[in-house]
Order: sequence, then C-alpha cells, then structure tokens
Amino acid sequence: MIEFKQPALVGELRRRIAEGVYSGTLPTTLELAAEFGVNPKTMNKAIARLVADGLLERRRRSGTRVCSPLPGDGRLIEVIFEGFTTIFTHPFWGDIWSGMVEQLAADGFRPVLNMLEADPGSGVLDLAHFSMSPAAGRIVLGIADPELLRQVRSSGIPFITACDPLEEPSIPQVTFDFDEGIRQAVELFFRNGCRRIAFIGQTRTLQPLQSPRKFLAYQQAVQTYCGAFDPLLVENARPLTGQGAPALAAVLDRTRPDALLAAYDHQLPELAALLAERKLDLPVIGCDGLHLPGLPDARHVVAAPRLECGKRVAELLVAAIRERREPVSMSIPAVFR
Repeated sequence: MIEFKQPALVGELRRRIAEGVYSGTLPTTLELAAEFGVNPKTMNKAIARLVADGLLERRRRSGTRVCSPLPGDGRLIEVIFEGFTTIFTHPFWGDIWSGMVEQLAADGFRPVLNMLEADPGSGVLDLAHFSMSPAAGRIVLGIADPELLRQVRSSGIPFITACDPLEEPSIPQVTFDFDEGIRQAVELFFRNGCRRIAFIGQTRTLQPLQSPRKFLAYQQAVQTYCGAFDPLLVENARPLTGQGAPALAAVLDRTRPDALLAAYDHQLPELAALLAERKLDLPVIGCDGLHLPGLPDARHVVAAPRLECGKRVAELLVAAIRERREPVSMSIPAVFR
C-alpha cells in the first residue's frame, strides 16, 4: 500500500473531485482514513484544506460534500472602477473599498481591481481595450456607461453596481439616497433666514442611465421651503477636484447667494478658498461626510455611509454567487448631521 502523507492526500482528493469520482457526498473521514491507511486526524486535516480552498463543504448531519463549481475563478471578485483617482487613498472611494474588502475577506473571497481610463475632458470611457478577468462575480463602482454594463451583464457572471443610482431597475445596485438629508440641510438654511441657496455639483449627466440625484433633491427642497427655484444660483460641476471653484465663481459673478450647498465634500477646500478670496462669509453644507484637512469636524453635512456601502455590496454579491441568482438591490440613506 502507498503511504500517503497529507500533501499527497490533498492531491489525490483533488484528482478524484476533478475527475468526478466524488461528485456528491464523500465517504466518512474514518472510511477514507482506512482506505488510504492513515490516521483519521491526518485525513481530517487534508479534508479541512480542501474545505478552506472551496472544493468541499461540511454540513452537520449530512457529511462532507463536493461544492458545485463556481463560474470563472471561484474565489475572485473583479472590481471595475474608472481610473480618474487612486481608489485606495481617495477619502470617498477608499472607504467603500475598505468596507468591501473587509466583507469579501470574511466570506473567503478576494478582489482584483480592473481600472478603466476615461477622457479627462468629456469623461467618456475608453472601452476599446476593456476586457474582464475570470471571476465568480463583478462589482462596478460608480460607472453608468450603458455599453460597459451591457458587456458585464452579457458575460453571464453575477454583478452589482455601487454608489450612483441607475435609472434601470433590472440592474442590481447599492446606492445612496440623499433626498431626505438634502431636504433637512435646506430646511436648516431656511430656518436660519437663508433664501438664496446656491448649488455646486452635477446638474446634468453624461450617461442616459444616470440622473443628477443630489441636484434634483436640492431643487425639490428649495421649491418646498423657498417657493421658487432660481437657475442663477446653480452651476454644473463634475465630481472632480478643481472643478468646484470655477463653478462657484460663475455663480458669484452673476448673483449673490446667502448660503451654499456643495454636492461633493472633496471640493470644499477650493470653495472655501474662493469665498475667502471674495471676502464672503456664507454658511456652507457639503455632502458625503469626508474627513479632510482644513475642514472642521463639527460641521453640518449630508453624510454617506461609505463603509456600510462597501460591506453591503460585497455581502449581496457573495449571497447571489452562493445561491446562484442575481443580487438584490438596496438603498442606503445619507444622514444629515
């Protein structure tokens, strides 16, 4: 009889699983130990190794079973992201990434990042060189390009999008709902006597699947509390550093607001610098709830729960992979504080 050590046991069990010798429930640990002529503890360690690798699963009262093969790499989650910034250190996307990685690791999965390039002026993605990795599932972060989403969906692998709401209910997504938080921010301005509330952020979008949700929430709240919406107080600004100050300058050049709602916290430093340069002391409320140098911690903000978003998107995708279905969607309220 061949003397099987643990690595050889693992290899032989892998071969039998791959060749279909075992396709359902395995023989008991004692039976396998007797067949291979090893101590049951040695056999148990070999089985535990294959459980950790995702090839076997142990169920109470029903024994050890062969896991059904997952499509692509059974433990790999591909994260598709537009490479306009460094995701790991960005104050918004970095928190979402951290929450996502923490949850994936807890579930035995690992992420791989697929960075896409976009034209800096137009924001149009370069899909000519886009390709996907073999994976059990995919997460699309903050991208609403219909062609990219079509390619991701046509791959047949479970996927989910995160952060930006998409005007397509059939696309699984985890999104932030800013409506109530922005309403409360505008209400506070109103109670403090502010009637001319400016807005700096996206007022139009490049993709048909998106709508400027923060702007629409602001518009509705202003009409509720102030009675009318003044387009002179609004300027479109994409969510990129350096685009907030020029937008605010355009507003200040044509009218004088008495308060400012900023759609993106990471633009607040440049907005504050411009207000100081113009010698204007306006109350300002930002969105997202980022902790940035120069911004006071004790400030009003419409905060997006970013770590929770990362955890939920990973959790929903893993559940869908294991249950072999499409992920479900959920909306996370941004909180005014």
